[in-house]
Amino acid sequence: MSTDTVWASPVTAENFARYGKVYDLMDDQDRQVIWTTGDGWRDGFTRIPLVEGSPRLGITRAPGAPWSCTAMERHLLTEEAIFCAGEAIVLAVAPASSANAPVAAEIEAFIITPGKAVVMNRGVWHDACRGAAGPTPYYWMAVCGLGESPWVPVERGSRRVQVMQGELA
Repeated sequence: MSTDTVWASPVTAENFARYGKVYDLMDDQDRQVIWTTGDGWRDGFTRIPLVEGSPRLGITRAPGAPWSCTAMERHLLTEEAIFCAGEAIVLAVAPASSANAPVAAEIEAFIITPGKAVVMNRGVWHDACRGAAGPTPYYWMAVCGLGESPWVPVERGSRRVQVMQGELA
């Protein structure tokens, strides 16, 4: 079983478009966010619900990167939102497909920093996130109880997910 490396890139709406949406709640420019201000504060909230249906909020306590992505899951009946609890995280994904497993060569990795949220489309293969600079928790939202979410081995090897420390800024 071969292993090759993928370097995580900072997530943007453009580079994540094939997997879903990115919301930037720190930029003050994201048109998908409604911005409000008050005496010394500014906030923003998404124009549409983050995830369709009646999602649940969950938290995962994750180890840190790097890691070998050897298995992934997908949700055919729900989107899934991922966002930081305080520290940057890394999300490894592979394109949604009708295949029974993701393919190692198609895995990409993205760094999600505090203030950003990603919403994966239905069917996007993904691993559990890892902390970009060490162990950290992160939040997720999805509609739960829609059947099994089996973790399946990645086809044609695994993919080592690495983070260049300069990318965390």
